[in-house]
Amino acid sequence: MRGVSLCLVFALCTLLSAIGTQAQEQDYTLVLKQGVNGYSGTTDTYMDRDYPTTNYGTSYYIRVYRTADRIDKNGLIKFDLSGQIPQGAVITGATLSLNVCELVNFDSNDWVDLGVYRVGQYRDWVETQATWNVFKGSSYWSQGGAEYASSDRAANPDSVIRFYKTSPTGYYHWTVTSSVQAWYSGSAANNGWVIRIAANDGSGGEGVTFYSKEYSPSWRPYLTINYTLIPEPSSILALSAGLFGLLALRRKR
Repeated sequence: MRGVSLCLVFALCTLLSAIGTQAQEQDYTLVLKQGVNGYSGTTDTYMDRDYPTTNYGTSYYIRVYRTADRIDKNGLIKFDLSGQIPQGAVITGATLSLNVCELVNFDSNDWVDLGVYRVGQYRDWVETQATWNVFKGSSYWSQGGAEYASSDRAANPDSVIRFYKTSPTGYYHWTVTSSVQAWYSGSAANNGWVIRIAANDGSGGEGVTFYSKEYSPSWRPYLTINYTLIPEPSSILALSAGLFGLLALRRKR
């Protein structure tokens, strides 16, 4: 009987430990990058005012450019989140990472603020069709280059990074938590981001060029999502039922 009691105590301790573990939140980090770990959900391109009917969906780079008084080139990027994040997750952070390969026409005193803006709810652009004029087929942007700050894109960026002539090439990281939260919850359609220069020093024109998903994996864009999972009540209830069952068995003996 003593052996049975010891086994029961051990089983009870194991169940209590399991319940405690199950009840704790668990943190996860998900990295989505084209061609890495089987992920293939990135789409990207850019739009050029000077070539308004040309599509750049197969280009190995994404170009953005602005003169003192107008936008000349804007980028587009999207990551398909379908099936990537479990149900019941709480998104705690998200970062869009783009690899700068070139700064264009920067003089010593030049600067640009480059922002990422959520694409509009009904602008489901297609990588191989989007141009300065249209987001797909014969469906036109309200303003060329997705420049209308209402239907084409959000008026305010998720975040902004300032570039100077001395800014090094390599990866830069924009905080995009609010957009990823909205897409995951279903409160907004996931049409990705417009990458555009929000402001510059006001003299001449400057641009920034990024590697696209068509380039080597080491330089491709990627999206990092941090989320927390809270255990489902059913799993905790099942463990609790096991605990009470063992207690009932002990009473019978």
